[in-house]
Amino acid sequence: MKNYPLNNTKFHLDDHIQNKKNKFNQDTSLEEVAQEFESLFVFQMLKNARNAKLSDGIFSNKGTETYQSLLDQEYSKTISQGQNFGIAEALVRQFSKGKVVK
Repeated sequence: MKNYPLNNTKFHLDDHIQNKKNKFNQDTSLEEVAQEFESLFVFQMLKNARNAKLSDGIFSNKGTETYQSLLDQEYSKTISQGQNFGIAEALVRQFSKGKVVK
């Protein structure tokens, strides 16, 4: 049997995937997760505000609704980073009891 490089290579895909998961869990901080939750909360507020409209716009259709939803997601991220709603701080306080928070 010929000595092919692939025959000598050991594939450790499971180890590689597990290492990625551990790195993700270590790098993801409570503050980041709380900030993402706050962003999701703001997105739901924007979504419900848009659903409460009294009439449709002139150019309103399924396509504009899809892109408006994507735009609202970006708006919610920007708003939650720029404004202090207090949700993220409350979550950090609640879930970091007894732990040292940076």
